[in-house]
Amino acid sequence: MGGKFVTRFVLLRLRAHRLLLTAALLAVLLTASVLATLTAFSGSVGEAALRHTLDHRAAADAALVVRGEPEPEAREAAGLAVAEGARRTFGGLPVTVRTLPR
Repeated sequence: MGGKFVTRFVLLRLRAHRLLLTAALLAVLLTASVLATLTAFSGSVGEAALRHTLDHRAAADAALVVRGEPEPEAREAAGLAVAEGARRTFGGLPVTVRTLPR
């Protein structure tokens, strides 16, 4: 019997303070909305940064110097071997091979 009295008392107090209850519920709803929006924004910024990094290879130029004196008939094969080694070394990035004869 005491439980019914407490429930009725709480409902009467809520009816008396409708504006305060509405303000509290609105504050909770607004806070939840802002947190959800910030979470979604944070995820989209992270995805955009990852896409930009993967789409635009921002690798700086690097030089790989290979010295040797192959025979004239072996120079082409040596150049191909150097190019293949450079591709493996730089993980598939574009490679340019220049031959500088002495």
